[in-house]
Amino acid sequence: MEDQVLKDQGDEPKEGAQSMSLLSPQLKAMIRIKKKYLKRTNSVRLANSGISDVASHLQNRKLRRRRSRVLFPNDTLMFKPKKERSRAKPFLTLFSIIVFIQVYNAIENLDDHVVKYDLEGLERSLHREVFGQQEALEELMGHLNDYLSTYAHQQPLALSLHGPCGVGKSHLGRLLARHFRSIVDDKLVVHYISKHHCPLQEEAQHCASTLARRITEVVTRAEEEEQIPFIILDEVEAMAPPLLDTLQMFLQSDQTNEFLNVVYVFLSSLGQSEITAHVLQNSSTAGAHKSLSQALTLLHPLWMEPAVEVIALSLLEREHIIQCFLEEMTLEGFYPDPGHVESLADELAYHRVAGRQYAKTGCKQVVAKVNLL
Repeated sequence: MEDQVLKDQGDEPKEGAQSMSLLSPQLKAMIRIKKKYLKRTNSVRLANSGISDVASHLQNRKLRRRRSRVLFPNDTLMFKPKKERSRAKPFLTLFSIIVFIQVYNAIENLDDHVVKYDLEGLERSLHREVFGQQEALEELMGHLNDYLSTYAHQQPLALSLHGPCGVGKSHLGRLLARHFRSIVDDKLVVHYISKHHCPLQEEAQHCASTLARRITEVVTRAEEEEQIPFIILDEVEAMAPPLLDTLQMFLQSDQTNEFLNVVYVFLSSLGQSEITAHVLQNSSTAGAHKSLSQALTLLHPLWMEPAVEVIALSLLEREHIIQCFLEEMTLEGFYPDPGHVESLADELAYHRVAGRQYAKTGCKQVVAKVNLL
């Protein structure tokens, strides 16, 4: 009866409205229930079809995995394929170990060289016995530490120390000669004083030949003993041009190896006017190298060589002069009365700048004044 009613609805649209109005309310409710049932059935069917598709997809993946496995006969052993090891890895490890050992040995060798020359002892001695030259001594020890930390060099080291009269240049040279003679063989240290070894300018050429022969003998002996020789030359300002030419020849870098492993120390008052002017203006030697080097290169091309390191020695202040008096009086056996020392220091001439007093002649006159006591 319901099917008939639905069929009549599709076939006669115009009469549907009239026939629906004639149906009872119970029949209308049954029709609505049927429509809802049909919709729900269709949705459940679509959901079931989606779940089945997912399940079939997972099943296919499992089958593919099983098919990709390698099957072995039951009577044979199954071995897992070995991963190929890189042949370069052991060599790389060995190379790293070798490099580490070489670097470690190089560091140890550097320490051994520095310890061998007892540079720490030298530094303590210089700071204790040389007054008023803190900056210059630090620069000097820095160059010595860098150069003496190894034996092989590309060029010799020439430390050219310049300062006004009485600031301790000759005293510094004696301290260096005494220290290195106690460390290396006495025959590997040359302490050349220009006014003593070559007092006459007429014999400058002969002095130059003698000095060259002496340096060659010392350098050759040092090469045999695997040591670094020290050539200390005082009063360089009194050297004639032939002597300076000889020294310049030994500072060249295109020499045999034994002549590249040498330390030269030049002590001179050349450039003292530039140093004095700079210290009086700046109260320090910091930055004095530029004007000092320019003045030295005008005197001789020796100071244009790359191996030369120029170091400026400062003027001595009044407190340093007092230290000189105390030390000299102690050495001579006098009781250093503070009042007496102050009066002796006042007898010297000073540059007075910005509340500071710089001795014009340094400690040069200290010995003579103590001898008069």
